[in-house]
Amino acid sequence: MFASPIDVPTIRRLALEFPRVIGIKDSSGDLASMMRMILAVRPQRPNFSFLTGWEAVLVPMLMIGCDGGTHASSNVVPEITRRMYDLFRSGDSAAAMQWQFRILELFDAMLSPLEFPDGFRAAAELRGFHFGKGRLPQTTAQRADHASLSTILQCILADFELVERPAGGCTVRAASSPQDMVKQVVVNVMQELKKRGVL
Repeated sequence: MFASPIDVPTIRRLALEFPRVIGIKDSSGDLASMMRMILAVRPQRPNFSFLTGWEAVLVPMLMIGCDGGTHASSNVVPEITRRMYDLFRSGDSAAAMQWQFRILELFDAMLSPLEFPDGFRAAAELRGFHFGKGRLPQTTAQRADHASLSTILQCILADFELVERPAGGCTVRAASSPQDMVKQVVVNVMQELKKRGVL
């Protein structure tokens, strides 16, 4: 559910009257809506699966009763989304939420400024998965946005220790921790001093 929402009474009817309908994936990211669906269906059909397609709230969705998720980010960082799931299932919600906040920056960067799924495709390319081009043709501005996004994504993935940092280094990002920001400023200053021949 995302582009064409289905109302809760219809979902309940599908779940209770049609045994071959075994679950639903909701990509809206709407926690309250997911709670309403779970409350409407699970008491009568406990084996009905509820999946989230909005990884920006994977752990909160697990907390309210979702069984898991299917996400575009899992094409890029499957080990991270799996780690979040495993941490939650093992009872370590606090650690799972720490990863949730970390993946949020990556998710937001992949979601814009390009049209979905181009940002996710660009990040997957950095991991070595070559899916080919999604849309043709792209304007000069779109190609520039893609190149800029690739650098940002490479920096975020490097924070996860999944790829190398770009040769030009990484700029300080708003979502970085204060320690990361200080570290990045030092790296940027050192690189500039080397360029100028001071070091």
